[in-house]
Amino acid sequence: MKGSDDPSTPPSTGDATAEEALAKVREQGSTLAGLRMVWEKRQRTAWSADIAVYHQAVGAALKLGEAFLAYDIAREGLRVFADDVRLLQLQALALARTGATQRASAILVGLREQGQDDEETFGILARTHKDLWMIAGTEEDRDHHLHRSLDNYLKGYECSGGYYTGINAASMALVAGETETARRIAGEVRVLCEEGLAKGGPNSPESYWLLATAAEAALVSGNLESARINYTQATTESNPGAAEVSRTRSQARFLLQSLGEEESALDDCFVLPRIGLFTGHMLDRPDRLAPRFPAALEETVRAEIEACVERRDVRIGYSSLACGGDMLFAETILKRGGEVHIFLPFNTEAFIESSVRLIPGDDLVKRFQHLLDNAASVRILNEEGDPDDGAAYDYCNRVLAGTAILKSQFLGMDIAPILLWDGKPGDGGGGTESVRNYWQHAMPQDVEILPMDRILADALADGLTLPEPKSKPTGRADAPGERTPQEIRAMLFTDVVQFSKWPEQSVPKFIREFLGRVAMIPGQYNAHPLYVNTWGDAICAVFKNVETAGRFALALQRTLHETDWKATALQRDIRIRIGLHAGPVYRCHDPLLNRDTYNGAHVNRASRIEPIAEEGQIFASDAFAALAAIAKADEFLCDYAGTRELPKGAGMLSTFLVRPAH
Repeated sequence: MKGSDDPSTPPSTGDATAEEALAKVREQGSTLAGLRMVWEKRQRTAWSADIAVYHQAVGAALKLGEAFLAYDIAREGLRVFADDVRLLQLQALALARTGATQRASAILVGLREQGQDDEETFGILARTHKDLWMIAGTEEDRDHHLHRSLDNYLKGYECSGGYYTGINAASMALVAGETETARRIAGEVRVLCEEGLAKGGPNSPESYWLLATAAEAALVSGNLESARINYTQATTESNPGAAEVSRTRSQARFLLQSLGEEESALDDCFVLPRIGLFTGHMLDRPDRLAPRFPAALEETVRAEIEACVERRDVRIGYSSLACGGDMLFAETILKRGGEVHIFLPFNTEAFIESSVRLIPGDDLVKRFQHLLDNAASVRILNEEGDPDDGAAYDYCNRVLAGTAILKSQFLGMDIAPILLWDGKPGDGGGGTESVRNYWQHAMPQDVEILPMDRILADALADGLTLPEPKSKPTGRADAPGERTPQEIRAMLFTDVVQFSKWPEQSVPKFIREFLGRVAMIPGQYNAHPLYVNTWGDAICAVFKNVETAGRFALALQRTLHETDWKATALQRDIRIRIGLHAGPVYRCHDPLLNRDTYNGAHVNRASRIEPIAEEGQIFASDAFAALAAIAKADEFLCDYAGTRELPKGAGMLSTFLVRPAH
């Protein structure tokens, strides 16, 4: 089973030699579940014996659209093969596909400065300038990046004569208004594609890209009908992955927009599956008084879910794994040959007791374990979470949805949000009704509701009889009492690099100059913390939501960069690290301080992120990035920064680099 909070579980023995490791990647790397299994069970001594293993694994991850995983694999490979050009190129490509354009560009500029003048380096570097052109805030910046992109694509084409940089050079020339150059190169590329297809045949590994490139050449030349024929042939006669088709569709839309045509004019050429996001009711406990999802209706609900998944063409699924709707959805996706990503609010043993083992003598636990073993990924959000606290379930549902949104953005695929709901208020926090409420705000697509009330009513009308509840209800307790409920909050930790080595007399000046400026941030930027504390050079702050926490972190970073610290009483530069996280925490009154404070496992996790942040940067957890996606935070972006080991044995964490949106 996959590890909790650990996308890179410590390897087990298995790859005795590099040849065996390479063979496993080739054999199992065509599916995400298979590739993750190989990666998690890798033996580093075998992988480090041959760079080809890393090349193959990174390429497989990129083909599957898993840019995060590709980056992690490339990052480890570069620790062993530090100067490998191909790995650096692949790492840059992975970063570019996650949206970390500037970091990708820095790698490629470094390669260029070392004299690397091959098509791949020019092409990926050009792509980063294309991305920067699309998000540039001023006309001057847009013009700069547009022409840098075109220039690098042209250099790549000139040095290689390859169709990859050739068609992109033609595309960017078209955008830049150099129509004659664009159509000339497009004509040359069309000939290259025709020659390649004649030589390799329709079943060659390169046929998809040759046909897709021929279609783009036709578009640059203004021939939409020829483009339609080639795109349709590419997607129906070849066997591309969804990620590749999605990128091709995005380029087609880009070119159509540049031509002044409707950008979706050729969308019917690209049949793309959807990413299914699911939540729904559990099976009724034997003690439930008002029936909602009786176990007798499981196969009826399965048929409803299967019909919905088939109708929406869902091939990638995100859900939790409670018995009932979640398990039926996950089983449906696997039955279709798709990939399933599972999120659990706390450890599996507690989850089984609270949400799976509800009906004595049933095979629910066995089915649960089978789904875990065959999932593409399993994420446990808090090993020691409280099954009786609704915040744990609410947090899980929100991170689950945000992660699906991030996945859809990276792959360019639509989300199909599916809710199995009876239309009534839930039994407690984190229930289906609350999910429906924030989905309607967060999702770009309409939420499809499978009406559990109608399914139950139809079954009762057809003669379904329900047994009497066997005992007094013993479900999750949400009633007020001694239990202190948790709240989902965002947290910031920061400290000053090497502050312990400063002279003792600097401390009062630091408090006055540095903390004095930090104290002004909440009022200046409307970023008020719910709680703040300091320990020497360290700052801990808790915020109502990720939007406010991100705004404060960016303002703090800006204050550091814009202040001439050598001109202050400190007379020295200040370098800091900033870490961000979000999760359920306890708000408690501290009798010693006589004020409210925040405590819990997620506060501890937040404190572990700051030490792994790079100097001057803001690092955030994947949960923070997911909640930012759900909240549609528009003041900052989250770029993937890789899986990193937390200090004090706190495990591994997928991290994101937070930067201003503009």
